[in-house]
Amino acid sequence: MFDDGLREASQALVKMGVTSYLPTVTSQSKEVYPKVLPSLGPSGHRRRAEDGAESLGAHVEGPFLSPGKNGIHNPEVLIAANDINDLIQCYGLENFCKNQTPPDRMPIKMITAAPEVGNMLSLIPAIQSQDILYSIGHSDATYEQAMAAVSNGATMVTHMFNAMRPFYHRHPGIFGLLGQFEQHRPFYGIIADGIHLHPTSIQIAYNAHPAGMILVTDAMKLCGMPDGVYEWTNGDRIAKKGAMLTLEGSDKLAGSSATLIECVNNFRRWAGAKTVEAIAAVTETPAKMLGIIDRKGTLAPGADADLVVLGEDRPAHGGVEVRCQGI
Repeated sequence: MFDDGLREASQALVKMGVTSYLPTVTSQSKEVYPKVLPSLGPSGHRRRAEDGAESLGAHVEGPFLSPGKNGIHNPEVLIAANDINDLIQCYGLENFCKNQTPPDRMPIKMITAAPEVGNMLSLIPAIQSQDILYSIGHSDATYEQAMAAVSNGATMVTHMFNAMRPFYHRHPGIFGLLGQFEQHRPFYGIIADGIHLHPTSIQIAYNAHPAGMILVTDAMKLCGMPDGVYEWTNGDRIAKKGAMLTLEGSDKLAGSSATLIECVNNFRRWAGAKTVEAIAAVTETPAKMLGIIDRKGTLAPGADADLVVLGEDRPAHGGVEVRCQGI
């Protein structure tokens, strides 16, 4: 069931110009992760062109998040980790420990967690030791706690500005990381959908650390669906109106249905970025963050021949020309 759903999503994504991605799992109860994660691992070893976009491994967003910065994540399933066994029991031994799975099939590629919750800050090196990237997100961390997380090995910030302590001139919070010296600045995601962030906020972040910005979407299964109310996880329901998604009966933002190409074009307009700079934020920069620049995000000899052909004018047939591994 999960394999079929992933294939359907991958086939839809490649039509939007996405050739590879991290399938993301939001916060769930512990029994869910061992069921779904084996289906979300890297698909390169068995991928066929007709399967669509390539999975590079799962991004597990939760459940080790700040209850006060949960966003759409159900607070009832959020937990704190006191030691590394808490992560293993949550995600499953074979999904978390690299010696349990062949290197090219390790299910988890990245974990988003709040460093200030439980003993997570001290667990970052242990997470890294499993070749899993650690990203700060859904966090009420102070600037000092965020700096400590980077010192311990955090290399990414999940959707900068959203679901985190806001910037204040005397207490800069997580955003303050972008003002540090080069060796301390992590990569960071920006949702340029016109809903999550004001265009000026995006400009400020990009001007502070252009080499670290990665354009991401907050799109999920409702992308491309008509307006209406839809079932979500943990018994919740989401209302879709245009590109905006909210928790039914509230104004709590639950994501958007904007595509990555739309976010790229928004960024070009709002930040005055050159096309090559906008494209780098969805190709070269994320590949560097993931440690796969030798095969993704570049046209260098030997890299995967995943190509997206874009133009200023929409093609007559209304599609996007995409070539995955040269096919």
